[in-house]
Parts: sequence; C-alpha cells; structure tokens
Amino acid sequence: MALSFPISFTLSSDVASPVTVDGRLWPLLVVKLGRGGTMQELEAYLAERAEYLARCEPHVCIVDAREVHMPAACLRQRYSEWLRENEAALRRWTLGTAYIAQTPAVQMMVSVMRHVARMTMPFVVTSTMPPAAAWAAERFQEVGLLQAATRIRTQYAVPAS
Repeated sequence: MALSFPISFTLSSDVASPVTVDGRLWPLLVVKLGRGGTMQELEAYLAERAEYLARCEPHVCIVDAREVHMPAACLRQRYSEWLRENEAALRRWTLGTAYIAQTPAVQMMVSVMRHVARMTMPFVVTSTMPPAAAWAAERFQEVGLLQAATRIRTQYAVPAS
C-alpha cells in the first residue's frame, strides 16, 4: 500500500489542489484536503482511508482542511454516510481525529457532520498543525503508545505536556 495517495482536485482557476493521505508516521494518519473536489475524488479518498482502517490497528487521524471552504452538499452527505457505514471500525480503531480548519463555517460543518454520523470518538478542531499534533500525541500517550507520541512530538516540534 502506498504511504501517500495524491488525488488531483481541480479548482475553478485550473490549479490542482491535491488530497494526500500520508501514513509515514503511522499510527498517525495525516490527510490533507484540497479545495473543491468531485464525488469520484471523494470516493478515491474514502477507499484509501478504508484501507488504513482495515489494518485493524489503533490510530489517530489529522484532517488538514485549511484549504476547504464549503464542500458541496452531496460531498458532505456522502462523507457522513461513509462515517455511519464504518462506524463500528472507526469506534474500535480510531483513537481520535484532529481537524484543522480556519474558517468558522468549516469548523461548524465538521461538528455537524460528526453529530449527524453519530461519531462519539474524541475529536478536536484547531486552526493550525501544532495543536493538532500535540493533541494526537496526547491520545497516543493516553493508551500507552509512547513511541508514537514521541515521534509525533519530534516531527512537529511540540512539547510534551
């Protein structure tokens, strides 16, 4: 399985804004979402995310949505459906998700989508990577995955709490 899975999203200005799923720091999975997107591209991302979920290993996901403004309703609905469809595995294997979003609208959208999908695992919404990485490291430390916590703190230069 590839560690990074680029999907090309085309903006109205014809500038590609890729989506990447990066597992180089596994059990931390870092997803970077671009602006815009199609249903086909969303499905490709969900398939890649499902492959990581199928490992049946505890992990934390950081979803970097700083470039996202407001996805189309059909994309939000499909993502919520996927969350519901994968609810049992997500609850079992995802220690938490940190979302990075800068606009209040996207921050609210994340909370609403999780509520609609009945997702009860821990999550946090931040506006930058350092607090998301620090939160992820704390999640790993709480369950005894100390090497993962140390690796993440080192990679993102965040102090231990």
